[in-house]
Amino acid sequence: MPVSPNSCLPRCLLTLILLQLPKLDSALFDVIGPQEPILALVGEDIELPCHLSPNVSAEHMELRWFRKKVSPAVLVHRDGVEQEGEQMPEYRGRATLVKDNITAGRVAVRIHPVRASDDGEYRCFFRRGEIYEEAKVQLKVAALGSDPHIHMEVQDRGEIQLECSSVGWYPEPQVQWRTPEGEKFPSTSESSNPDEKGLFTVAASLIIRDNSLGNVSCCIRNLLLGQEKEVGISIPAPFFPRLTPWMVAMAVILMVLGLLTIGSIFFTWRVYRQRSRERKNEFSPKEKLLEELKWKKATLHAVDVTLDPDTAHPHLFLYEDSKSVRLEDSRQKLPEKPERFDSWPCVLGRETFTSGRHYWEVEVGDRTDWVIGVCRENVMKKGFDPMTPENGFWAVELYGNGYWALTPLRTPLPLAGAPRRVGIFLDYESGDISFYNMSDGSLIYTFPMVSFSGPLRPFFCLWSCGNKPLTICPITYEPEGVIVVADAQDPFKEIPLSPIREDSASRDTDTLHSKLIPTQPSQGAS
Repeated sequence: MPVSPNSCLPRCLLTLILLQLPKLDSALFDVIGPQEPILALVGEDIELPCHLSPNVSAEHMELRWFRKKVSPAVLVHRDGVEQEGEQMPEYRGRATLVKDNITAGRVAVRIHPVRASDDGEYRCFFRRGEIYEEAKVQLKVAALGSDPHIHMEVQDRGEIQLECSSVGWYPEPQVQWRTPEGEKFPSTSESSNPDEKGLFTVAASLIIRDNSLGNVSCCIRNLLLGQEKEVGISIPAPFFPRLTPWMVAMAVILMVLGLLTIGSIFFTWRVYRQRSRERKNEFSPKEKLLEELKWKKATLHAVDVTLDPDTAHPHLFLYEDSKSVRLEDSRQKLPEKPERFDSWPCVLGRETFTSGRHYWEVEVGDRTDWVIGVCRENVMKKGFDPMTPENGFWAVELYGNGYWALTPLRTPLPLAGAPRRVGIFLDYESGDISFYNMSDGSLIYTFPMVSFSGPLRPFFCLWSCGNKPLTICPITYEPEGVIVVADAQDPFKEIPLSPIREDSASRDTDTLHSKLIPTQPSQGAS
């Protein structure tokens, strides 16, 4: 009996559906994760995605992201709820499920914010009933640290030690010293230590014996990010150049020529000094009087100057009264501050001058090798910038047996006698900085008129060690009577200036008086 095609069609469809039902119930699936590692920066948010193949719903599956152990896990999602009891403590509040496309089998765990400890391998686990699959996800964490800082220190033998440091790197970075021309140097020593957050603090040192290098830079590179940070520093002129055989031979030849040159210079200096004395002796009594009156009038503006320990070089030791300082071979452990001198052995006074006239005296005694004067408050305190007016320094110096004004070409000062006490006078508005020999009241040197801008501070520097300190004198001296010329254009118009004594101070409060600054017997140089 023939079968109708219409009656066979429903029967075939039913059979096909029945054959498919067991297959759907036992259907298998694959879990697929990213093929390449995921890169994240410390402090950012990152998602670790996984998805099912085929794209079936994962809404009623158990989802689990874990690391080395299945439990506790980074995140567990079961029965539509995150299971906090099975979560690692370090991920509580930081790991959440991204399930916008969970019905399509696409989910991810979001970690916020990323830490260095999050670096490594993760596994995403999907289970439905007795069927489960997992995939691996690799997370690479990186951090770009702070700008490098280079500290320079001159060693006893003239070698220069550089130390480069930086914080906040991950993974451990690479440190490289190099010149602008590309020449590279291996570090003398290097350290890299993680902090409590797992970020690396790096420090690398370099000993430089060839001072002719000019500039050297420290480069710290994050190899994972392919990024680097670099800072350079200028190497000062050689202190003690390395001697090669040809240099030794040349030195012998130059020594002979040098002796002849020194002899001629000494002879010229003797002639120059003799002529200077003759010119000084030719001054008229009126000119000598005007010179004496100038420093006498300067003392009317005496100020009490003290030393600022926050600016003192580590080799400088300040006395308790902040009035005396000496230089020692030993180095103190002092906090690093931007206002502290780290190369020249210098210290500033606490007082800041932005206007007016100011005068103070310094007891130098028979010390050798010192510098005193005035400088701008914002002068460069790191490195070896020359002490010249262009760099904000106005000072005089005793170095060896010679006195000098620290002008760009260093002006020699042929003094008649060695001053044991030096007076410093600053007239801010007039741009006048003058130095006086308080042994005889003579003028040592006056800098050309300057147009000041910004605060000025007293300035002190020592070149040689010893127990004899450099001391700022107190304000206790009262001068003898003197005639002050009121008008330089009319020298015959004079005002008598009388000393202030106990019996007269109460009677005439309008009389001008002068306070000079003597030495301190307990601390002054002997």
